[in-house]
Amino acid sequence: MKKLVLAAMVAVFVISCSKDDENDCESCEKAKICDNGDGTYTFSYDGEEEIVKEEVLESLKLTPKEYVELVCIAGSSD
Repeated sequence: MKKLVLAAMVAVFVISCSKDDENDCESCEKAKICDNGDGTYTFSYDGEEEIVKEEVLESLKLTPKEYVELVCIAGSSD
């Protein structure tokens, strides 16, 4: 019985850890923004990456999804 409980606890730990490793991302054809979980986002566009602070998105009144969609729309007019 102890082995079963231990195995269940290990399984829960492994599942919860693997979920923590996954980033919450939004993307389109050329752009991608991923939540780093610390109040910052990693924004990638056309092979370049930069860190965007949550305050920047809030000041623009945009969600990460809206931000990346706006960049994709603006980039499609190239």
